Amino acid sequence: MKTLHIAFLSLLAVSSAVANGGGYATISSKTAGPFQPIGIDQVEMLSERLNIDLHIEYATIRVEYLLHNPGKKVKIEAGFPVSETPPQYVMPGTPAPVTDPKTRLATAVTEKLQGFEATLDGKPLEFELVPDKLELKNIGPAGADRSVTGWYKVKFNFDAGQARKLSVTYRQNSLGRFTYLFSAAGMWQGPIRDGLVIVRPMGRPKAEIAFNHPKRFEWKEDHWEWAFHDFEPTLEDDLEIQEPPDQQTVHFDITDFDESSSKERLQGVYAAKGGKWVNDRYRAERWDVQHSSYQVIASSELPEEKGLNYKAENLRFWTARAWVEGVPGDGLGESLVIKPDQPARIRQIGIINGYASTDELYQSNGRVSALDVSVNGDKPFRVLIPDERLGSRMFYFDLPASKGIVKSIKLTIAGVYPGAKFHDTAISRIVLVQPLDKAPKVMPVR
Repeated sequence: MKTLHIAFLSLLAVSSAVANGGGYATISSKTAGPFQPIGIDQVEMLSERLNIDLHIEYATIRVEYLLHNPGKKVKIEAGFPVSETPPQYVMPGTPAPVTDPKTRLATAVTEKLQGFEATLDGKPLEFELVPDKLELKNIGPAGADRSVTGWYKVKFNFDAGQARKLSVTYRQNSLGRFTYLFSAAGMWQGPIRDGLVIVRPMGRPKAEIAFNHPKRFEWKEDHWEWAFHDFEPTLEDDLEIQEPPDQQTVHFDITDFDESSSKERLQGVYAAKGGKWVNDRYRAERWDVQHSSYQVIASSELPEEKGLNYKAENLRFWTARAWVEGVPGDGLGESLVIKPDQPARIRQIGIINGYASTDELYQSNGRVSALDVSVNGDKPFRVLIPDERLGSRMFYFDLPASKGIVKSIKLTIAGVYPGAKFHDTAISRIVLVQPLDKAPKVMPVR
């Protein structure tokens, strides 16, 4: 995953992200790299406000610090480190990590972090991105190793007695676990006087989010909150947010399907749940198969144009195409009827919303904001769909467990995010998630 910290105050981490720069150098002085903060031990942190929005494939982070210089005039140099945490498992044949510092930093920033911005007292603050090669051992509550590949370095002055507001925003991709390193605030003078952390699950089920310090957080309507006062954080206080073990998945290409209740062959992806790696083999506690072995009928389809079709059949395949409804307006009331090739238990449905092949197409066309879902002709229930363009993950929603064997599923458009250019509403992909009674006979992707 990714990680971002703020050298000024605290540190945010995931597989790769940015961190509270200055803190790492002090915590790991034996392995410190070339960057060293200047002047921050004279400045105190009056408050820290951290907002984390957990989307399906990324997180947006906004941090605001109120800093106060109780002493004489001082020049500050602080860093927001870009760091990486080695993956717990590397598939055989995976290329060796890049060692060149500049290349590693460029890759981390390009692939994992976008839109890093800093402001000071409401005005843009210039920063310099500098490479580093700092190896950190046994960091944080999980005792993980971490490498700092570079720093967003900032400079500014404090007059005697001056208070200044520093704000940082960025987007972090490929969310699965990340850590905010509060311990880095130990470099500043005194405790963090007041702090507030707000975590919002944006399109992710509440049950999928786990904290390493769950008792600190209180759920309030649509988000978690943690307020603190006179906080002097240690390594044990670093915040980790991750998917719980029973949500971790490992994907395989299908070569065969052998469920105890059926001998049918399905083409799809197996997902192993709640297990662990043992001698390079994943031992799962339970399995699902995500597949497109179904027939789908749409109430309408946009007519083919310039060799491109917008048929409902496109929903069954990973292509650059999509189903687009074909009636005037935004498509409210248009529907899809999905019939599994073999009636079976269906636990969830996975969706890639909108015309997702490109950002431009996604924004130009309408996306579904709400679906009315009817299983086997029963009374429909409503599902709200987040407005997020997905590429490697899907949005999943549960079907009622009481429905048993599923013969048909009707999805009716009940709400739309309007397109910027076209009054057409699209969906790119739909899969059925079917629980398995036992482990399938599969071979890992080679």
